[in-house]
Amino acid sequence: MDLSIDGIGGGGVWFTLSLINAGLAESKGRGRLNWWLLSLLLGPIATLLIVVMGRGPIVEPLPAAAQASGQQAG
Repeated sequence: MDLSIDGIGGGGVWFTLSLINAGLAESKGRGRLNWWLLSLLLGPIATLLIVVMGRGPIVEPLPAAAQASGQQAG
């Protein structure tokens, strides 16, 4: 039984890249979980997509959420 970590190295890099992609996607206004899962499948291709795609849509808070946080709606 071979217990070397040579076979794990590529998977570890792929997993780490998926976590980096999730953070990068969130910083561009995209869903972290969705991009993390997509990155697990696509790896560096997902990184390219995140970098090339523009920022996500700006979502304004609902009036009830603004009132709860103490801000004026409007």
